[in-house]
Amino acid sequence: MIMRAVFKSVVPALALALAACASSPPVHFHTLSAMDAPGNGNRAQPDLRYRIGTVDVPERLNRVDIVVSGREADVPAGKAGTGQAGGSPSGTPAWATSVMLLENNRWDAPFADALRDALGARLAVAAASSAAAGSQPAQLRLSLQVYRFDASRSGDVDALVDWRLRRTDASDDTDVAEDDASAGSRVLSCRYQGYEHVQAGDVDALVAGMQRQVARLADDIVASTRPWLHDDKAGCVQAAGGA
Repeated sequence: MIMRAVFKSVVPALALALAACASSPPVHFHTLSAMDAPGNGNRAQPDLRYRIGTVDVPERLNRVDIVVSGREADVPAGKAGTGQAGGSPSGTPAWATSVMLLENNRWDAPFADALRDALGARLAVAAASSAAAGSQPAQLRLSLQVYRFDASRSGDVDALVDWRLRRTDASDDTDVAEDDASAGSRVLSCRYQGYEHVQAGDVDALVAGMQRQVARLADDIVASTRPWLHDDKAGCVQAAGGA
């Protein structure tokens, strides 16, 4: 009798557990690589070859679950605005006071790795050009310090990234300290700041906005690299069409 009572109590519990699993919302995976990145026909050879080193991101962002700022009540009514380069209009926006994890919307890797992969893919495309026959591509090492790469429930996408570029010898396969000025290597230090507004409460729109920020960051890096290689006094450049 005891065994029968236990069995009768286990079956309903198991049925409820299976029903809960069946009703769980599906998990959606996203990438920071834009699907509509311009192609090069796979014929152009890159005259720039980037090796991405350190990618430092805030701990709150460096996870697989997509992180958004703000609360449900922060989502306003209205249409999405227009993307633009530059910082967020209010400096530190009000929606940055709280964050939440979207457990059913995830990156394809922890954020730092997802950013590294997406940036590397975009740099490879943006750096493709008709290099002179027999010439070797410039070997470059890139490091990033991400201060913000935020998305909000109200539709704000806000990025602030410092990046440093150092030219390395083509035969150098060692990880020289990137902050070692005594190595005599030329270093280009720049800051990317981007902001745009997309449809509020739309995860796909937020992801697309973040993808565009990655693409603009990569385009700025490439646009700044070529002048700097010819003149180390050349400053940072904003790529045309980046706004």
